[in-house]
Amino acid sequence: MSNQKQRPDRLEAVERWHSSELDDARVKMAELDAAAAEKHATVERIQADIESFHSLVREQASSTAPLHAETLLRMSTFNNFQQQQLQSAQDLHQQALRQADDAQRVVLQLFEQLSVVQRLLERRQELAGKEALRSLQKQLDEGALSRAPHAQNDTASVEDETHGS
Repeated sequence: MSNQKQRPDRLEAVERWHSSELDDARVKMAELDAAAAEKHATVERIQADIESFHSLVREQASSTAPLHAETLLRMSTFNNFQQQQLQSAQDLHQQALRQADDAQRVVLQLFEQLSVVQRLLERRQELAGKEALRSLQKQLDEGALSRAPHAQNDTASVEDETHGS
């Protein structure tokens, strides 16, 4: 009986542990999602900066003022620098997305594990309830049987008296 009593306590402890792990994983997933959104915003900002720079270059190229070779060289160097920044930001964004996806998979796995423990705990509680009902019914049956011989003796004596009269 004490072993039966310990199992639900152990299962409840396992349930609390899994629930705690799930909460921690959800927090981590939210942090990684926020980081991925931040990286995406950085990519968009760099793309907007590149687009602004290209507009400026088109403006300069269409003007009647001559462009110096050094200015063209600096524009080209700056464009290459921006493209490298964009590539780096895109790589960081992709890495952040992968980490967020991995965290989501972990959350799903932990949720499944918690669900299994909760179902097992519910089944054990249901079985304990059924066992308690069986025990109560057994006690009631034994109580009824213990009174039954007295009731049969009383019925037999009443029958004897009615036949004897």
